[in-house]
Amino acid sequence: MNLKFKKVLLSATIFASLFIDSQMVAQNTSPADTINFYDITAAPSSVMPTSWTFDDCLSWALNNNTDVRRTMLNILTARQDLLSAKDEWLPTVDFSTNQGFTNYPSTETGHKSNIYSSAYNVGASWTVWDGNVRKYRIESAKLLEQQQGLTGDNIVKTLKLGILEAYLNIMYAGEAVTIARQTLEVSTSQAERSKRLTESGLTSRVESAQMESQRVQDAYNLTQAIGNYENAKLALKKILMLGIDYNLNVDTVQFPDAEILAPLPDKIEVFNLATEWLPELKSNKLSQSIYANDIKIAKAGHLPSIALQGNVGTGYTSGNGNSWGSTMKYNLNENIGLTLRVPIFDGNSTKRAVAKARLAELEYDLNKKELLDNLSQTIEGLYINAINARAKYEAGLAQLSAVQLNDELVNRQFELGSVNPLDLLTAHNNLLNARLELLQSKYMAILAQKTIHYYATQQLNLK
Repeated sequence: MNLKFKKVLLSATIFASLFIDSQMVAQNTSPADTINFYDITAAPSSVMPTSWTFDDCLSWALNNNTDVRRTMLNILTARQDLLSAKDEWLPTVDFSTNQGFTNYPSTETGHKSNIYSSAYNVGASWTVWDGNVRKYRIESAKLLEQQQGLTGDNIVKTLKLGILEAYLNIMYAGEAVTIARQTLEVSTSQAERSKRLTESGLTSRVESAQMESQRVQDAYNLTQAIGNYENAKLALKKILMLGIDYNLNVDTVQFPDAEILAPLPDKIEVFNLATEWLPELKSNKLSQSIYANDIKIAKAGHLPSIALQGNVGTGYTSGNGNSWGSTMKYNLNENIGLTLRVPIFDGNSTKRAVAKARLAELEYDLNKKELLDNLSQTIEGLYINAINARAKYEAGLAQLSAVQLNDELVNRQFELGSVNPLDLLTAHNNLLNARLELLQSKYMAILAQKTIHYYATQQLNLK
């Protein structure tokens, strides 16, 4: 085999594998390709609505929430792990050189001058076969990247449900403020009337004091309701990551009785629909394949491996009559070789690795059972809450009607002097409690109903 042919063969071995494997890496696409640096680092949008709808809250959170952006970063990191797994198919190429100078101060050694020597070597190595370890690692890296995407989907799911609850809490607290303000207006009017009657001698100071005490209590209730309203807005601002100086206002949504009391879908059907799309269940399913690949990788320790090596080298030593240039041109040596490694005994390390991988595979079944149990309990809890809240709402409608009628009658009788202030205050407080209980059951029913609808359809809206 002449020198030129050997050079061509070695170069073809090294660089053909480089080209083929780099093409293998480049032609595979990934969901991470749709994410860019700006998506992660962009400042929050400065365009904010004057009054936030529920859809506005969802859109803002998905674009600006830190957890969502951190998920994008994790996806890009997983993509690099995937590319690293693919890069294992590429050969390694290195260059090495050695420069030396030997001093011979005396001619007695037989040398007429000092000696300069140098050596140059370009080597390459490529694993031809490793028991398909690289293949399984690439498959697992792809699955891990998909899992990162599903982790992001789960964060979005949690974020949406958190916004739903916070938004409804604001609406509930806002209506509670309205009730407290209306109640205070009534008690203030009654207290002023009682004061005038006392001044005219028609009622006692004790009765007037009772009415004033109720007015003060209702004023406190209004202050407390306003505080609850501000805290509810603060909870949503925290989710939306809005500044401390931002005054958040949300749109109100009307929920007719027909919508609140609409029939719920079948519980088992909702559970089955949820199992088909919930990110945590999909992610666990991918784990099953990852565990299977881990077992295959561990088993590869029993398989032989084949590696291809090649190098081109030369050296130069002064004082032999040849110039450095001619040596570099004509004194090249090439080497190509194939190494076969057959494992015989590895101290049971492969056996233990396989056993550990099989034990890890059992994690899939345990996680699946736990996830399904949690989902079952969540959906069942939602139905219990929805049914109880709807029943309480229906009863509250009838109770409120009766309490309102009683309150009106007591007020008329009080104006005629037929009842004492204690009866009036009792009717007053019964009406307030009835309105607040009806309001609470209303929003509990809406929250449970909307959440059930989300698990069944992946759609979340208040319209």
